[in-house]
Amino acid sequence: MKTNIKEYWPIILMLLAIIGFVSKALYNYPLAIMAIIGFYRFILHGRSIWEDQILKTFIILFLCLWIPLLVSFFDAVNPSRSSQTILPYLRFLFAGIFIIQELSKDSKRFQIFINCVCVIVIFWCIDASIQFFVGFNLLGFPYKVGDITGMFYPRNTISHICAILSPICFLVIFKNKNKWFWLSIIPLFFVVLISGRRAAWLMLGLCTLGFFIYAYSSSLNKNKVLRLSAIISCVIGIILSVTIMTNQPTNDRFKTTLGLFSTDYASINKATALRLPIWKTALSIFKENPFNGIGPRGFRYVYNEYAESDDHFVKTNIPPTQPHLLILEVLAETGLIGIIGLMLLYYLIFTSRKKIKNLSYEFVFLIPVLVSIFPFNSHMAFYGSIWSSMVWLLIAFYFSYVKLASSGQNI
Repeated sequence: MKTNIKEYWPIILMLLAIIGFVSKALYNYPLAIMAIIGFYRFILHGRSIWEDQILKTFIILFLCLWIPLLVSFFDAVNPSRSSQTILPYLRFLFAGIFIIQELSKDSKRFQIFINCVCVIVIFWCIDASIQFFVGFNLLGFPYKVGDITGMFYPRNTISHICAILSPICFLVIFKNKNKWFWLSIIPLFFVVLISGRRAAWLMLGLCTLGFFIYAYSSSLNKNKVLRLSAIISCVIGIILSVTIMTNQPTNDRFKTTLGLFSTDYASINKATALRLPIWKTALSIFKENPFNGIGPRGFRYVYNEYAESDDHFVKTNIPPTQPHLLILEVLAETGLIGIIGLMLLYYLIFTSRKKIKNLSYEFVFLIPVLVSIFPFNSHMAFYGSIWSSMVWLLIAFYFSYVKLASSGQNI
């Protein structure tokens, strides 16, 4: 037991970071420990780290987002709040270095890691499903109509976290030879659908599509993949149909979402959860601060200044904390420099795939990265602690596998 802990303690730290997302801040503690160790290694072995092409790419990629944050500070509308984002943001760099070094040591520990992530996500979803049907989950957290939480109580971010981690679950299930193991994804789809979180619906849809593309292109038996996909699609369709018909909150949310296909402004605005005026205000902020924006997390502090007088959020004096659209958040808070940095990040991520000559599973780990930084994500703040932590964990996992695969190993 002691030997296993000594060998796999880095994996335990990473898993604790994943588990920590059930709360508002618990994930920060294992992240901080990994960052401290990574910083220590960087100080001692900075040259060798920089000479490692994978780690070098990761560092440059990190700078693509961090330098625009730093430059935006000079014109930050709330320097105190922005500094609370910019300086702690460095923890993702050093934690990422630690993760890449440890997770790429051998294929066995990488396999153990993804197996554990899959078990965690499926367990969360089974627990949340119990909460929905019984009225409380395994810890006794109650179900509030239209707001499933599971282990994430009282926050309802379970659907976002499970949706973005779904490709890892798909891979573990795909590699398992027992075809009945595919039934384990039913709780995952059920929880995301029943949550009513449309941003999570979109993420899960994109992740599922991305994994299907991978499975189809890499399989020698493409007909088998098509048949399996058809069966899974039917099961998901049944879950969706039954959920919409039997669960009123989901039914209402689905009907509201259909307003996106309307030409009526009020219907579209309702379908986007009153976000049209928020997006309009974000564009106004960008137009006035095009170069380096207003500083990270400064949106709420200038919202009333740029919004129209009849804006709902101005009338209630509860300005939104962020634009609820990733690309607009980047434009408003870090300006054109931020957008250039984001484009460079996309470029570096795609070119990193060239380091792998043979077909491998690395595309599966690329899927959640691309979905997490999808320009039209409209959920949690891109520069906020929760989503920033998830994004950089996913990027570190991806580069860990790139490093593993480039050395000739595969899971």
